[in-house]
Amino acid sequence: MHSLLTLWSAFFDICRLRITPQDLPYSKFLLKFTLVFYTLISGAISLIQLSLPEALLSSLLDTALLVLLISSLLYFARYSTRITQTLTALAGANCVLGVLLFVPVFWLKFYQSDAGLPILLLLGLMVWNFVVSAHILRHTLEVPFFIGILLTGVISLLTFSVLNQVIPFSN
Repeated sequence: MHSLLTLWSAFFDICRLRITPQDLPYSKFLLKFTLVFYTLISGAISLIQLSLPEALLSSLLDTALLVLLISSLLYFARYSTRITQTLTALAGANCVLGVLLFVPVFWLKFYQSDAGLPILLLLGLMVWNFVVSAHILRHTLEVPFFIGILLTGVISLLTFSVLNQVIPFSN
């Protein structure tokens, strides 16, 4: 239990921009653990709006795109040795933020008449997630924060586009 708390603390520190992906241990097991947990959280959040098969497909595709896009980016930028730690950092930080996302998503789903505060919370979490991803990419690629923001935007757009082609989010 102590190890999980330490891990949660490390990922929360990444979300607070206090540590970098390089501060995480290089561990294939930790990478697999965070990717599985990320997929489960993503699926649980998707299940609020989608059917079980759609939520499962959405979360698996989201995780696959994260791995494919980040691995490709780092490979072509000649930072392939950082793939494991970067994916671990992104998946772990997304797990932390995903857990926080449950409250406003449930609130919007079941109490739609009072949507002002949950929409602000969702917007805040989306911006926070964007900044955290840019922080991770900035340190991984050793580029200015602005480039991290641009790369995060491109990756987010590609992911959303592919997911929207497979599972239209018009519900």
